[in-house]
Amino acid sequence: MHTKPYFYCLLASLSLPVLAAEPPLPTSPYPAKPSGAHGKQDPHAKLSAEKHIQVALQHQLEGRPHEALNTLQQALGYYPNEAKIYGIRGSIYLAQQQPTKALQDFIIGLKIKPDDANMLTNRAQAYRAFGRINEALADLNQAIKLDKRLVAAYFNRGAIFYSSTDFKAALADFDQCVAIDPHAPAPYFNRASVHAALDQKKLALADLARFLELERNPKWRKTAEKLQQQWQVKKDDKKTEIKTKTEAGS
Repeated sequence: MHTKPYFYCLLASLSLPVLAAEPPLPTSPYPAKPSGAHGKQDPHAKLSAEKHIQVALQHQLEGRPHEALNTLQQALGYYPNEAKIYGIRGSIYLAQQQPTKALQDFIIGLKIKPDDANMLTNRAQAYRAFGRINEALADLNQAIKLDKRLVAAYFNRGAIFYSSTDFKAALADFDQCVAIDPHAPAPYFNRASVHAALDQKKLALADLARFLELERNPKWRKTAEKLQQQWQVKKDDKKTEIKTKTEAGS
């Protein structure tokens, strides 16, 4: 039985439902001079695209996704061809388990800026939510071609390889993640799972130990500690079995 691998994208984790048709590039959904509450001028009206994004990310960081999405929707009224706004909104939709809307935003954003490695990585997550694995891999391959140090792309590609039991390819991608960023905990967890699948328990336990040194999320720490105990027992049982066979043959 294989351990469930980690997946991640730039701002969010992932989800699943139904694929919408590819949307056309939008026109502005807002009038040129929107007004704010109580008839006052909208305080965001003079903000740049980047400032709108910063405000939205602050809302998201502080647990206000609805306000974050509203800010980004408003930003698109002023900057309908700003790819980064679609990318950020798409990643928030992924976090909210709305991959249909996420995919729509990533498709639009990548029409505007097709060489955005981060957005390709996130669109791969949306494709994976619908089981469109070949398209997910194509996006991740392209993202890596554009940015050879993008840990998220190697990481998510490795997790896909792991899920399809291509352990050699998965191991290569997780090795690359660790080489680029040795302080990121998630690659150690997934690499440990690959080593365990290959019956390399000593390496698996070493990676889990490193993961526990770095990871602070209690849910994933608990999962790792449970695996650590299971794999240690199996390792000890195997040692006992080998010792017994050796003594019996002498």
